[in-house]
Amino acid sequence: MDPQMAEAFRSIPYGVYLLTARKGPDLFPVIVSWVSQVSFSPPRLMVALRHNRRVIPVIRENRIFSLSLLSRNQKALVSLFKDVQFQVAGGDLWEEENSFGAPLLKGCFAAWKCRLFSAVEAGDHFLFLGEVESVSGGKEGLPLTTLDLGKTYIGQF
Repeated sequence: MDPQMAEAFRSIPYGVYLLTARKGPDLFPVIVSWVSQVSFSPPRLMVALRHNRRVIPVIRENRIFSLSLLSRNQKALVSLFKDVQFQVAGGDLWEEENSFGAPLLKGCFAAWKCRLFSAVEAGDHFLFLGEVESVSGGKEGLPLTTLDLGKTYIGQF
């Protein structure tokens, strides 16, 4: 990507989300920002994931994922989740588990539990379309955005 194009793409603000999916006892959390509503009826969201993310086969196999929109006071959590796999040991990070299998982040601004509807290859990313099963939100405060982080993901490392 040429520098002028990269700079233009960096100017697009996004929300900062934690995507989670589970395989057995292992949780696969990853920070994502390319998320958008794509349908109102039925309610569907799209999330873009770079081909190298370890969560991709987990989503494809289990066909579920959750998205938690971080609140501004959760900014420090961004560095905690760097596409790592770790054991879920309960703790203070997750909302109460249920049969859905992909936990939500406690104290997040808003959250969506989704069933995979479709996956589309889109260049160096996959687009995962999720049909929303349930939501939570309406928290006070403001959502965390890429503007708050002072950087925007443009698909390059």
